[in-house]
Formats: sequence, C-alpha cells, structure tokens
Amino acid sequence: MYRLVIHHRAARYLRRLPEEQQTRLKRMLEQLQNDPVNSPGLRKMVGDWQGYRRVRVGNFRVIFWIDEDEQVVYVDHIGPRGDIYK
Repeated sequence: MYRLVIHHRAARYLRRLPEEQQTRLKRMLEQLQNDPVNSPGLRKMVGDWQGYRRVRVGNFRVIFWIDEDEQVVYVDHIGPRGDIYK
C-alpha cells in the first residue's frame, strides 16, 4: 500500500466540489493508494508533463506522480479536463 500525499490546491479543489463528485474522486484516490500502477484508465503523460500520470474520473482529471522508492503517490492537480493542463 502506498502513502498518498495530496497537494493543498488539489485538496482545496476537492473540498469545494459537490458531495457526489467528491465521493467519486475519493474512491479513485483510494484505488491509487492501493495500486497506483494498475489503476483503471491510467495514462502516462508526455511532453512538459513527462514523469506524471493521469487518471480520468468523469470529466475530471487527477494528475500525480509516483515515488517508487518511498512508495508515495503525490497528487498534484485535480480539476476539469479543459482547465487542468494549463
């Protein structure tokens, strides 16, 4: 099991969402904590985002990276598809 570290801007965005969307995203974060490499819908990112991975949860994206040595998943961004990559 990995340790999950969520950046303050991602946590703040998550807290401001409606309860239903919070629940869906929290479920995905639990899956990332249990097995971040084989989570469904996981994609490695390229270009400026090299080294990061993303997972889709409805219209939202969760962008994170994994420290395999320390077994930590760092969630840097949570947001809607159109705005998250800016």
